[in-house]
Amino acid sequence: MADILIKGGTVLDPASGTETERDVYFEDGVLSEAEPREGVLVIDATNAFVAPGFVDLHTHVFNHSMFTNSRVSADRIGVRQGVACVVDAGSSGAITIDAFPENVHQTQATQVFAFINIGSPGLPHLGVGHASRPDLLDLDGVVKAFDRHADWLVGVKVLASQSHTGAFGLEAVKIARKAASLVNKPLMLHVGNAPPLIDDVLDLLRPGDIVTHTYHGKIGGVLGYRDEVIAPFKEAVKRGVVVDLGHGRSSFSFRVFETAMEQGMPLHCISSDLHQGNVDRYAVSLARTMTKVRSLGFSLPEVVSRVSNLPAAAIGIDQYGFGSLVPGLATTASIFREREGEVELEDAEGSIRQSRSFIEPIGCVVNGEFFSVQEPL
Repeated sequence: MADILIKGGTVLDPASGTETERDVYFEDGVLSEAEPREGVLVIDATNAFVAPGFVDLHTHVFNHSMFTNSRVSADRIGVRQGVACVVDAGSSGAITIDAFPENVHQTQATQVFAFINIGSPGLPHLGVGHASRPDLLDLDGVVKAFDRHADWLVGVKVLASQSHTGAFGLEAVKIARKAASLVNKPLMLHVGNAPPLIDDVLDLLRPGDIVTHTYHGKIGGVLGYRDEVIAPFKEAVKRGVVVDLGHGRSSFSFRVFETAMEQGMPLHCISSDLHQGNVDRYAVSLARTMTKVRSLGFSLPEVVSRVSNLPAAAIGIDQYGFGSLVPGLATTASIFREREGEVELEDAEGSIRQSRSFIEPIGCVVNGEFFSVQEPL
């Protein structure tokens, strides 16, 4: 662990609503207002922004040897891309959750939290969706997992789509809803192809729950007849449900997003849903996903807020200093530039847009160590 001084940058802190040119100093791994000591590691952030460490709310990083075709290592999409913290969105269920520290926390520098899946995702030779029948769901096991891993489990995940839950979908969501209520944590709801119907599953969400893949382009999503936003989604937003992007390989549409925004719908969190199937195309990185939202009319502070203070608050890790630059509490920061230059952007539907600028990560500070971005994705 080294003392780190980030010099010459513009500090963008959406939690406080401030944007100032000042130095940022981490002493013994924690943001400090003290005068820097001699011998500190100096990071030149001239013409760059310094923000709270980026948080990617939806990834798949349970990189267990049993799962060779889907997950990525946390550091590949985390600190090596200027992202300080990633959240695994249900890659592990009650059967495999105890292997998470050994396979992730003990091998990766990126800060990692996780949602536990109500089903049994990815088990070899399962042959069916991992929450498609009662014997694959483990209410008891999921609830008891929070007794053992309360420091990094942040909620319960359920995938409400035909490929994952089949005809059992609505019941799977109800069981996940019960588990989240028992542990007093948010439920993250994946919405996709019916069944179950999005109308029915949205009605089960409570204030603070999270809907992800919200603006996908599949039939039966948040847009109804003649592209009107459906009433259950409007009502969920009014109740205080958190709206997450969850780009993924097939879950973000420029057209659906823009149409919903025009009708006053929100976006609270920008996440990538990165896994092996979209790290080379579609989502690519959190920075690329941020660039897409930026190109669709969001200001830079609005974009940064959706990868810092808003996701941190949604899963309760703001209490640990994530999402802000509070002296004595914050242990992370991300450094990036917004560069001018033509870049081609692709959504998950294959639609192409051109942007005149892009977000370029430079590096991040995590627990007293600086990680430089060597190979931007």
